[in-house]
Amino acid sequence: DGKQFMPTNALNAPARANIAAGGGQNTNVYAGGVFDLAADEALLIEITVPVQPAYSGFHLANLWGESLDYANHQSSLNGFQAEPDEDGVIRYVVAHSDPGVPNWLDTTGIPRGFLSLRWTYSEEPEDLPQATVSTVRLDDLREHLPASTRHVSAAERAEQIAIRQAHVQRRYRQY
Repeated sequence: DGKQFMPTNALNAPARANIAAGGGQNTNVYAGGVFDLAADEALLIEITVPVQPAYSGFHLANLWGESLDYANHQSSLNGFQAEPDEDGVIRYVVAHSDPGVPNWLDTTGIPRGFLSLRWTYSEEPEDLPQATVSTVRLDDLREHLPASTRHVSAAERAEQIAIRQAHVQRRYRQY
């Protein structure tokens, strides 16, 4: 019928887990959406987290909910991998090609897929994370970021991917 329950190139407001949204641990907070990007576009997702969680994660999936190739692409980041800017805001960039920023999430070339964020707390937080999303031209991305946002070189990105590959190989090794 063409109805879509997840916003496109946006996120629903972060909300506590509940039965209406599919359940989950009651101390989890979720936000989700769908990306639909052209080759020259990027999503800039800015997250403010007033209460630090025990765990956080952001991952991309295809429209069937299957995780993208996280071993060979940076298609997911957890709270230890994500790098906040000097103002404390975590700025993620979802794009088809590497914009040279720390928190890039690689679509692996698929034009449409799911955005999924989760924060896990040991007890329910008083204040929930806040998210804003904007679609920008990839060439104009730096104009929308703080000047202090670090540049990630191709060599550094290759090193990050090598670490991911080693971790996945260790996790799924045969005994």
